Amino acid sequence: MRITETMMSNYYIGSINQLKDRIALLQRQISSGVKIEKPSDSPTGAVKVIRNNDQLSQLDTYLKNIHTGLSFLDQTTFALQSIQDEVLNVVGKLEELNNPINQQNMSLYADMIENSLRLMVDVANSKADGKYIFGGTDQTAKPFVYSSDGQTIEQNTKIRGYNKVRISQEIEQRINITGIEIFGTIVSADGTLDKNSSVGTIVTQNREIYDNLGNQYNLQVNIEKTNSNQYQVTYNITDGGGNTVYTSSTPNQLVFNPTTGALETLDGKSPSVINISVPANRINFNIDLSQLRETDTNQVLLNANQDMDIFNQLKIIIDNLRNGIPPTEEQRAAVNAFNSKVIGKLSEIGNIINQFTSIESMLTQQNLDITENNTQVNGVDVAKAIIELQNQDYLLQLSQKLAATILPKSLLDYL
Repeated sequence: MRITETMMSNYYIGSINQLKDRIALLQRQISSGVKIEKPSDSPTGAVKVIRNNDQLSQLDTYLKNIHTGLSFLDQTTFALQSIQDEVLNVVGKLEELNNPINQQNMSLYADMIENSLRLMVDVANSKADGKYIFGGTDQTAKPFVYSSDGQTIEQNTKIRGYNKVRISQEIEQRINITGIEIFGTIVSADGTLDKNSSVGTIVTQNREIYDNLGNQYNLQVNIEKTNSNQYQVTYNITDGGGNTVYTSSTPNQLVFNPTTGALETLDGKSPSVINISVPANRINFNIDLSQLRETDTNQVLLNANQDMDIFNQLKIIIDNLRNGIPPTEEQRAAVNAFNSKVIGKLSEIGNIINQFTSIESMLTQQNLDITENNTQVNGVDVAKAIIELQNQDYLLQLSQKLAATILPKSLLDYL
């Protein structure tokens, strides 16, 4: 086969262009740190890189959510610890008032307890990341405010609902303690309803409740069967003279699971607490029906987590002290019970923080593993690439010198 000068020229030009392309590619890889510039460079590798990048993006979102949640939980912990410090201060003052000598300075003790109360209310209204810590899902108003006459502390009726963040594809974790569960009064309807009872059967239970001034009322809860596995609930509140101060206008609709007997829906939604507020009588409490079960007997009991919230309990103690009335054992027990509740909520938050920390460690390790896999698929060994770049540059210079001795002058001038 006869090899013409044109064939030799085309060969050398093609070789030199390939070397230049290779050198340019190595330079881009060294500067960018990635090997795959377009899917055609490595279809299999490109698919892995795209999948890994999607997973890294999700992990980054979950990690940011965890950091946000941990920040909010840390602020909640600080708030509860601050409140507990003031409660313990009040507990100490109440113990000191057991001494008849100290009872001669009731007004002074009233001032000290009132200072603690104001600090507690301020902390209960504090914010984290622009949100009321104990405001639940409602952020339109302060959770707690003094009444216009200054006699009581009013509670926002909407301080409920959990703020949640997604920490995995399947898990959403709450990051808050609602104002209701730490400060609110919750009357729980515990027990069972007879699934075999006839339609129209009514189960009635009564319990005393209190307004913010400490006055006692009677709460009556009526649960009427309306259909198989279905009931409606109404409420009635009367004062000490038997006068009705509240009657529910619309019954709550309950639907129980026919298999498990658990309460499935409340008014067509997942069961949650029901707020009952009678502003004219300073009554504000919540009813929890979630523990009701449908079995073979009608046996319902009403239990309350407290007679009244800690703020108004302290307000009554303060007013009594100013009037020369020492605190009662029941009042001391109520303050101690609230302290125990705060400790329980601190423990609850600690468990959530531990869960967040564990998942954060797991997600961080997953992030490292995927990043390492990405590096193996798409990463550039810089030292190796530099050596390869030097080799390619040497070959380019050698090819140009060889071409200069073999090819015609015109071709050399072209190059």
